[in-house]
Amino acid sequence: MHYVAMRFPRIAVVALGLCIAMSSASSSFADATPTPSPSPSQDYQTLLAQYKVAMTAFDNAIKSRERDRTKINQIFANAVNDANRNAKTALKSAKNPTAKSDVLAAQRAAIALANSMRDAAILAMGPPPIEPVEPIEPVDLTKTSKTTKASPSKKSKSAKASPSPTS
Repeated sequence: MHYVAMRFPRIAVVALGLCIAMSSASSSFADATPTPSPSPSQDYQTLLAQYKVAMTAFDNAIKSRERDRTKINQIFANAVNDANRNAKTALKSAKNPTAKSDVLAAQRAAIALANSMRDAAILAMGPPPIEPVEPIEPVDLTKTSKTTKASPSKKSKSAKASPSPTS
């Protein structure tokens, strides 16, 4: 009896300690004021507004990119036209075949340089912007929708091959 009486306060202290620890742990994890979760339609409206802003930014980026690309192509076209014009005037004054060959080689080199400059400028623009994805409107499962059953299809008779008349 003495042994049980001595042991009881230790068990009570341990049990009381566990109860306090468990009750304080659960209350520390609970929110003081629970926030209501937004309804799917509110969340969709927010996503749709963000999509519209992102789409406007995407459109502006595409327009700016096309303006830059147009300028790059105009510079390229001007360089090619200059090379062709210079070659044409130089060919008029060239007297022998080696001089004409040198003029044509210079023209090809100028066009190749213009081409590489254009390609480098387009690469420097970076990758094109990525179009944002439109959010999908959530389906409200609480509303009952009429389910349409597919009407049974009529079995059509297969067309039989008719013998062709022989003459």
